[in-house]
Amino acid sequence: MKKLFLILTGIAVMGAASCGAASENKAGASAASLLSDRAAAGESSSGYTYTLQDLLNLQDFLLTKPTEEDLTGKPYDMNGDERWDVFDLCLMKREVLEEKETPAESDTLVVYFSRTGNTGKIAQHLIELTGADSYAIEAAVPYSDEDIKYQDENCRANREQNDKSVRPEIADPVASIESYDTIFLGYPIWWGQEPRIIDTFLESYDFSDKTVIPFCTSGSSGIGTSEKNIAELVPIGKQPAGRRFPAGATKEDVKAWYDTLPLGEGNEDMKMKISVGGTELTASLSDTAAAKELAEKLKEGPVTVTLNEYGGFEKVGKLPWTLTRSDESTVTGAGDIMLYQGDQMTIFYNSNSWSYTKLGHIDNKTQEELAELFGEGDITVTLSY
Repeated sequence: MKKLFLILTGIAVMGAASCGAASENKAGASAASLLSDRAAAGESSSGYTYTLQDLLNLQDFLLTKPTEEDLTGKPYDMNGDERWDVFDLCLMKREVLEEKETPAESDTLVVYFSRTGNTGKIAQHLIELTGADSYAIEAAVPYSDEDIKYQDENCRANREQNDKSVRPEIADPVASIESYDTIFLGYPIWWGQEPRIIDTFLESYDFSDKTVIPFCTSGSSGIGTSEKNIAELVPIGKQPAGRRFPAGATKEDVKAWYDTLPLGEGNEDMKMKISVGGTELTASLSDTAAAKELAEKLKEGPVTVTLNEYGGFEKVGKLPWTLTRSDESTVTGAGDIMLYQGDQMTIFYNSNSWSYTKLGHIDNKTQEELAELFGEGDITVTLSY
């Protein structure tokens, strides 16, 4: 059984002292009694499941700080006095803490560090899509706006990124990740790399039998350097190619990427070999009719395909057969293998958005490695099963 890890940092600004005080007076006792009654009835307030984001929303409201989402209609009046106040914050915090103790069955954990909230939004999309448990990395000494002021060469983040030995301390670290098989690891790109606090997390646990899938957010920088750093920092069982997202990426964008990952059940043995320039790659085939047909064709013998350079992000070539199409709009990433127009295979070493049928994904190669391997111009590959 696993636990859902929630970091409640930031709530202490108002919650610790105020909630403690609430328990010492009549209003606090009444509020606690209200929550106990609801718990005894086996239901949350208004049937609503409160999250860390709700806590942050209410805290910001009470501090008269702007919130990113419209709070109209939110069930934040926890004690029924027709106003939002510190007692509501205390009650909500207790519900979230109780939810934290609810056993979960997921073998997937989404871990993320998100200073400005952009990576957190992508992480939340993943959590909703997968039902995974989650853990938000928070620094023991939080990063202020001044700490990440890029224009200041002496700001904290600049100093840390310039020194690869720095390991910022994590507040309330996870006790264990042993029960998880797959870990999504999210972070913003700082100066072309992962923040050093991500290195702290990686060096704190054993990932030698885990599948670790990086994802990041950035204004323009790619994920390649950070992927390579992660792969070289600690032993990792499997590290499929990750994905960089812009700040405005949608849940549909995240789903399109997730659907290409080699995580599906029942296709563990569907592996295709790709020989290119003397290097042999392994690709996990997707659970599509086209991928299964491709596997059956390759069982009859290897096939050589000439792939032409296209757009600076893919290689595309004509297959000797037409495969069953199940096209859908897809945002591709490095390592994705797609079927185009039924008889053309496309291998991506960067990203594009179009309508494709999924064939598979190249295992354990970063974007930089794929770009170097496939190089410029046309190439010839041999496919086998």
